[in-house]
Amino acid sequence: MKFFAVFCIVTLPLFPADGVANRALAVLEKRCFACHAGSMAMSDLKLDSQESLLRGGKRGSAKPLLLDVVEHRTAPHMPPRDKLPEPEIATLREWVASGTPWPSVAQPMNSSVWWSFKQPVRPATPTTAWGSSTIDRFIAAGHQTQKLAPGKKAPKESLARRAYLDLWGITPTADQIKKFMEDSSPTAWQKLIDELLASPRYGERWGRHWLDLARYGDTAGFEQDPNLLYAWRYRDYVIDAFNNDKPYDRFVKEQIAGDELYPDDPLSAQGTGFYTVGANRDMLYKVEDMNREENLTDFVDTTLGVFQGLTVSCARCHDHKYDPIPQKDYYRLRAIFMPMEKSRVFLHYDMARGYDLAEVLRQAKLREYGDQLESLYAPYKEKVKNSSDEKIRAAMTPEDLDKLHQIEVALVKMYTGFKAGPFSPSVKDLSRESPRTYLPGRGGKPAEEVHAGFLSALGGMDCPEPAKESETTNRRKALAEWIASPENPLTARVMVNRVWQYHFGRGLVATTSDFGRKGSAPSHPELLDSLAVDFKENGWSLKKLHKQIMTSEVYQLEAKPSTQALSQDPQNIWLTHFSRRRLTPEEMRDSILSSSGGLNLKMYGRPVVPPVPADEFFGMSQRPDSMWILTNDATEHRRRSVYLFSRRTFRSSMFETFDGPDGIRSCSRRESSNTAPQSLSLFNGAFTVGESKRLADILLASKDVVGQAWLAVYGRPPVKEEAARASEFLKQQQQELGSERSATAELIRALFNSNEFLYVD
Repeated sequence: MKFFAVFCIVTLPLFPADGVANRALAVLEKRCFACHAGSMAMSDLKLDSQESLLRGGKRGSAKPLLLDVVEHRTAPHMPPRDKLPEPEIATLREWVASGTPWPSVAQPMNSSVWWSFKQPVRPATPTTAWGSSTIDRFIAAGHQTQKLAPGKKAPKESLARRAYLDLWGITPTADQIKKFMEDSSPTAWQKLIDELLASPRYGERWGRHWLDLARYGDTAGFEQDPNLLYAWRYRDYVIDAFNNDKPYDRFVKEQIAGDELYPDDPLSAQGTGFYTVGANRDMLYKVEDMNREENLTDFVDTTLGVFQGLTVSCARCHDHKYDPIPQKDYYRLRAIFMPMEKSRVFLHYDMARGYDLAEVLRQAKLREYGDQLESLYAPYKEKVKNSSDEKIRAAMTPEDLDKLHQIEVALVKMYTGFKAGPFSPSVKDLSRESPRTYLPGRGGKPAEEVHAGFLSALGGMDCPEPAKESETTNRRKALAEWIASPENPLTARVMVNRVWQYHFGRGLVATTSDFGRKGSAPSHPELLDSLAVDFKENGWSLKKLHKQIMTSEVYQLEAKPSTQALSQDPQNIWLTHFSRRRLTPEEMRDSILSSSGGLNLKMYGRPVVPPVPADEFFGMSQRPDSMWILTNDATEHRRRSVYLFSRRTFRSSMFETFDGPDGIRSCSRRESSNTAPQSLSLFNGAFTVGESKRLADILLASKDVVGQAWLAVYGRPPVKEEAARASEFLKQQQQELGSERSATAELIRALFNSNEFLYVD
């Protein structure tokens, strides 16, 4: 698919260096154009041409006010928060002093010329004294410009724990750490990464990241929050895709249009569950128009946000204020989804048809048995006051009780072996024709019909007309091919940046789902482009990308900043050290279960509904026995968190307090707050208390309770001082509680609440 030369408009380079006029315009473009350029400039002030600069806005000409506002001498201060760097202010002073000349060769800036809309090309790798990989040399070049120095390499114990948590989401056992520590070969680190990537635990960990983006949930949300009975099929599809290292471009295509691109492959069509697992009102009546509007909005916003890193929602009502996305483009994208409806894909055709036929027969039998029960109960309901089922049964004759028993036996027999059907949620087009799409009229103008197509800033092609024999419009097929094309400048960059964020805590572009003008500029633009080019050339392999990042020296730095780095770069943008992070609630829960020896590693299947304390149900809109149908098999309750039931209107305390996603909107980055309820929940919560007791029961059989506790929780033996203090603690607690088991459980509970367990160094 061809990308038109929108980017070839003659304009000023993004970072020009010739002449004060060019340098000044570079500052204006970088710092001011986001709010003061284009058709929706704030205060009617445009700075993208000399004419508009002199004309000014609501406060008059910008020329006499420019230095006053940027030097924060006059309100409003610009930028509103921090002042510009002094070198940039000096450039503007020089420019104003010389009469604010405009470059004679420059045209007015076109808002579509933006760094992320340009095709990434492989930059030259800088020559640096530090760093053995391409990644390291780009990072080292940043260190040089900032006059910073990288820290030391992390100890092997820290690296092992870091790698296990990054790729598996579970803390390593003492034996796993020992195995890595004892491997003295020069390839030990690479071998560990390969081993972790080859494990099915990898897909469970990284599938969870994608489910955040896909706003996954097992219920529909809103007032009644009904179950989405087959959403888990999409979850399993995602986990499989990561474990099999499905090429990312294929992964993208399957989720947008697997049904149209691969019509004979139900497993590929399964990917379109992406459009069915979000919040919706599909099962609410008399709100069909509202639900249709909300679904279409979600389809457009989530597709562009997740796959392209663009915020387009404001273009639903007007031209985008900052990015080159006119309102017409938004409705061209919406037209792609107009013929689509939610459906299901048969994972095995014959089995699915057999399931449907059996279900029809079962429904017919249920109606007959329902009539029989109604006839059987009717006379007793008239005789028995406050007729509960128990009272009616007590009043029945032996003959009627026998009839009731026969019906109950028949009902049980009908559902013996009853399981989920071989279906997966998906979408499909109604036909090759589509409802028309209109750009809303405004100011007395009639609505304008628009045709399905793509963003004009990225080529603006229309979706081709489907062939006469086509059963669908093939619009999503065209969209998928456009997004997954190697010529698309955003797709590889956006995914590479997401992977970088999950490894380092912050993306090279901090706003991972906003690569537009209101998003953050890349801290290392050349590195981002280099990784994007490598990603495509390596067959869009995520596992190769992981290994490329994790084998770099910068990934292996210790999590100890220098005094200079803390002062000069508190957010660690320049990566002089590893950024310490707190575990996610899934990592906490899974690692606690692993430490206590009770983690069930069974994969896939229907979501598990574990028990929660009764007081956590306070405020639930409906009865817990209908909203929280407990999984009967207790061993299932100990499965990995990715398989737990995800109800949009209710989250258990651990996921609520430790910043789990709400599943309403796409979550590109979780918060990592630090609040008092977190300590209270983790220390006093039934889950932590119960697992501490479980591990205590195991450790009491050991002669070295303290040493085994450290190995189970931290994966290392205690140092001398730790062992002495822990032993003294056990003595005191045993005297106070009167039980060695209780004292040991208290010690373990303290370890689970320690920073060493809860943070990744």
